[in-house]
Amino acid sequence: MIVKSIVVLSLLLSLCSADTNVTTPQESNYIDETYTNLSKKVLEWSRAIDTTLSSWLRNDEINSTTVASDVSDNTLENKVKSVDSFFQDEKYFNETDNTFVRVRADSYFQSKESNDLNLRVSAQIPFNKSKKNFKIFIDDVTLDNAQNILKDDSEEDRLVPDVGIHYFAKEKFGIESRYSLGLSGSDPFVRARYNMPIRTNKWLIDPVQLFQYSTDDEFEEETNIYFDKELQKQSLFRILLHRKTQTNVDGMDYGLSLQYYWSPKKDTGFKLSQSFWGNTKYQYIVDENVEPPETKNYSGINNYVTSFSWRENIWRKWFYYEVRPGVNFRKQYDYEPNYTIRLFLDFYFGKHH
Repeated sequence: MIVKSIVVLSLLLSLCSADTNVTTPQESNYIDETYTNLSKKVLEWSRAIDTTLSSWLRNDEINSTTVASDVSDNTLENKVKSVDSFFQDEKYFNETDNTFVRVRADSYFQSKESNDLNLRVSAQIPFNKSKKNFKIFIDDVTLDNAQNILKDDSEEDRLVPDVGIHYFAKEKFGIESRYSLGLSGSDPFVRARYNMPIRTNKWLIDPVQLFQYSTDDEFEEETNIYFDKELQKQSLFRILLHRKTQTNVDGMDYGLSLQYYWSPKKDTGFKLSQSFWGNTKYQYIVDENVEPPETKNYSGINNYVTSFSWRENIWRKWFYYEVRPGVNFRKQYDYEPNYTIRLFLDFYFGKHH
């Protein structure tokens, strides 16, 4: 399985690194024109909704709305934003002001579990005329779950995309607040997200607290604390502390992740990550030959994960690829190594990076 993964990976990488001259001028012009037209449609749709939304607000309401102060003069804040933007992590999607649709081809190969091939669509549509207070979001629409939008996800293992709108409240006492209303399939949910960046002499500390209630999963809350430090001009070190509880899940999840980012040149990036994940009441299978399977509870670290990522923008400004080999050691498999290779091909339409 791993050999097949390496072969597929090698073929895709050879395509990614191929000389751009392999395309004829006619093909190149057609690709660029098609991309430009699609991107314009994304931006025009965003502006149309934005104009309508802003017309509902009185001028004094718009003028009195403030946004978090720009930190363009602060090198560390800029570095953190640049890293999050380039690697497109969850933190970036929660905070970005860019308008774009991302189409991601995601291939995931594992030695101990089934492989996964997917085409995912995510979108972020913020509104500038309303002082970026509102943003439509669409998370992880795939070929498999697109038909599940607005459908019940009560069936086992059915995955549904999230669709909704964010509202960014006025900053108070240094706390940035975001409230969300949306649907996960046919199940409505509400979320509240709070964070308060703290700048010290050498570190940028950003504690993030998330609360969510949905009619399906009921209540859940999550805490993530980011500690960022610039080691050199082209590198960043991050410590992530994590904890989470859910109504329908026993125990508390917790984790520690050490991450190193390095950008040797423009539009390329390397990430090294070592993570430890645990739960106070982790449940794992000890005997699959009985029905139902026999399980036990374990309190402690149940997964050790090491991964490397190489991400690059090539060929066109809207096309990225990322290769992420790794290995994890799970309690479920008696801590035997599970080798993984993950490949992303990202296509962006709109203002993406």
